Amino acid sequence: MKSVKSALFASLLMVAPITMVSAQEASFAIPQSIRLQHDQIVSRLSSYSKHENPVGATASKALAALNAHYAKEEAFVLPPLGLLPRIANGDLSKDMEPAITMASRTRAAMPELENEHVQITSLMNDLIEAGTKTHDDELVRLATRVAAQSLNHIEVLVPTTIMIGDYLRQLSTVTHSK
Repeated sequence: MKSVKSALFASLLMVAPITMVSAQEASFAIPQSIRLQHDQIVSRLSSYSKHENPVGATASKALAALNAHYAKEEAFVLPPLGLLPRIANGDLSKDMEPAITMASRTRAAMPELENEHVQITSLMNDLIEAGTKTHDDELVRLATRVAAQSLNHIEVLVPTTIMIGDYLRQLSTVTHSK
């Protein structure tokens, strides 16, 4: 198991170097692990979209849907997640207040985000089917990974962003009422 993790980490480093930043610099920065996932997915789908066959057409549709969705997530869903290390360390400050607005925006956008994730999963299922027909195991793995990541966003990341906002709002209310 350890060698698998080491190999995965090494392959990530070859695709995009990891840069270490201070906790303060990481505030409102999309966590690198998520940014790297998005970059890798877009890169691989871009390669597949150049194929002049049904796989290419489906990959192009998926790429367009993911790019639009990722832009939305990167605008307001994912930046508050960069605060998690600071919050976990008890480092709370007024510079975190924009996360409250982002979390409120995320809560309001939940139905739209969920619909987009359903669309993404459907497109990934189309790619899995195409990959199975063409015996492209790499495409099947990619589409399966993207579908799982999409589910993770709805089950974990979106609720975490909302919880961050609720937590900071609650602290702000307590702090201002004293």
